[in-house]
Amino acid sequence: MPTKPKPMKRPWVPERVQNDKMQRRARSAPEYHTSRWTKASRAFRAAHPLCRICESKGIVKEAKVVDHVIPYPLCEDFWDEKNWQPLCNECNIEKGNRDKKLINGRGSTGNDR
Repeated sequence: MPTKPKPMKRPWVPERVQNDKMQRRARSAPEYHTSRWTKASRAFRAAHPLCRICESKGIVKEAKVVDHVIPYPLCEDFWDEKNWQPLCNECNIEKGNRDKKLINGRGSTGNDR
């Protein structure tokens, strides 16, 4: 009796690592995965093309993402553009890590200046 051929391994698809931290990462808010967010963030970056944090340090760097100044789980309105800021990938990662510590209750006590 004929058998179904085994699927061929695709060399351009990377192997999944069992303990990869990205596999355990919680999915971001569903609003980030909509065409409305894609269009709004693209328009915002067109109007504000430079990373705000780098710019405050005197560095000129292109913004790649739109970030919520007050983290989304804590802010009242996801779509409030007054709470948005353009950031480069590096600044977004750093700010995101600080935000996660604040949200999870492991933030600073306010005494470390």
